[in-house]
Amino acid sequence: MVLAGRLPPAAMFPAGRPELRTRYLDLASGLRVRAVECGDTNAPLVLLVPGWGCSTYVFRENLVPLSDAGYHVVSVDLKGHGLSDKPVAAAEYHLEPMRLHLTQILESLGKPAIVCGLSMGAALSAHVAYASPEFVRAVVMASPIGFSGVRGLTAARVVTASPVTPLLPRIADRKVIELVLNLVNGKLRSITPQDVDEFWAPTQFPEFTLAMRHLLHKFTWRAPFPKLPVPALLISGTRDRFVSRESLESCCMTLPGMRHIEIKNAGHVVYDEAAPIVNKALLEFFEGLTNDRSQV
Repeated sequence: MVLAGRLPPAAMFPAGRPELRTRYLDLASGLRVRAVECGDTNAPLVLLVPGWGCSTYVFRENLVPLSDAGYHVVSVDLKGHGLSDKPVAAAEYHLEPMRLHLTQILESLGKPAIVCGLSMGAALSAHVAYASPEFVRAVVMASPIGFSGVRGLTAARVVTASPVTPLLPRIADRKVIELVLNLVNGKLRSITPQDVDEFWAPTQFPEFTLAMRHLLHKFTWRAPFPKLPVPALLISGTRDRFVSRESLESCCMTLPGMRHIEIKNAGHVVYDEAAPIVNKALLEFFEGLTNDRSQV
């Protein structure tokens, strides 16, 4: 069953963006994952990893600027999200299977990457870098959720309790999506109708809302921050309602050499809300990696 009223897959991002390429990655698990990419495939690899409920659309303002600077940039829809496969078993969405999933994405890309995550994707990126550093050159964590819990998680779990599960695809209507987007947004840009359409589009697949529920209830949202064996950058917004300052400070204390950039008035999804600032910070970080290697 596919629910009507949403953007059809052919109209979803990156539709109308000829500079971007779409392909599917076949993983060792048997799952297929959608990737959107640009840049020279021989250039250094940057992997952009979205968070809970997000698709590659969230990186629409980052892909081209990073590739123009000389990088092969790939963004993916994680399993359960966007136009990637959406297994329905709850066991697929625990922390360890999600970490393995991201590791297999990196394996399929064929070379180590600078892994840049958002929210849940930031936490996953850190866990993969800790467990499988051979696949990760460096990590960028933006608005990382998954180390110290999530504000509002208890309420979200109550709202998505088991008796409500069959109704979730229809409860997630356009107005609900718009409400959530305004909740995660800061003051640097306004939510647009296109934003709402793109984030609402995956709800046409009932498996998507089920996967989001599984993540809310099964993913480990309070896992210790690992001592990363690779260079790392932390980016956050001062108006983020979901990541506490205490959580960010704890990450910085665990990894004292990590630089932390705070973006004034930005909310949770800093990659698109503060794209020019984030892109500049990323490129400076990437350049530092290159300079460090050249001095070895």
